[in-house]
Amino acid sequence: MVGSPLEYKASEWIDSSGKTISRCLVYDQVFVRVIVENPLRMRSTIGLIKVAIFKSSRLLPDASVKWSKHVVTLPPLSSERIIVPFKPLYEAEYYYKIYVEDREVYAQPKGSPPRLYAYRRESRIIIDKISGFSRNPGFSVAGKLVDALTGEGVGRARIEVYDSRVFRNDKMLAYGITDESGSFTIGGLRPFKVGSRFKIYLRFRGDDVYKPSFSDQFTVSLA
Repeated sequence: MVGSPLEYKASEWIDSSGKTISRCLVYDQVFVRVIVENPLRMRSTIGLIKVAIFKSSRLLPDASVKWSKHVVTLPPLSSERIIVPFKPLYEAEYYYKIYVEDREVYAQPKGSPPRLYAYRRESRIIIDKISGFSRNPGFSVAGKLVDALTGEGVGRARIEVYDSRVFRNDKMLAYGITDESGSFTIGGLRPFKVGSRFKIYLRFRGDDVYKPSFSDQFTVSLA
């Protein structure tokens, strides 16, 4: 290396437009922006910058999820921005550490500036129709699973129908898979308990993109 090591000046989480952020959706493209400078007046400086991104954990040790290395050459009294792309794969809190020539110069604290929190989308179950009110062959439920923010249908999601109980655990009657538009129809539903009136609700357990969601309860009377 020529001259003294580069100096760390600032860093932050940003989105694709360059706006400072502290929250994002899982799988969103975000970035760590790092600014380093050469404080020397008469000499250029070459240095190795490393950015390490970690996922916080409450019970287990924090996990390293990305390392990025950058060799920079700066003229006298100049600075440079380093942009590190990152896509969070899990709903969690993320933070980073910065190294200059293998020396840690910054570790993002828990307070301010805020760390990045990646979260899953909200979903909503819409019941369009309950039909076929007979014990044999059973009744059916039709509806749609949508993104709570955009209203777009959520395809290839498992929707479960439950028989709601007071004194025992609820029982799953059946399940169906939404089509590409988010619509579903689940038929052949029969209650486990004796009686012509009972309550049902629908459940989506969630996945890596969407959080779990539940429908309202509905009372069904069978002939």
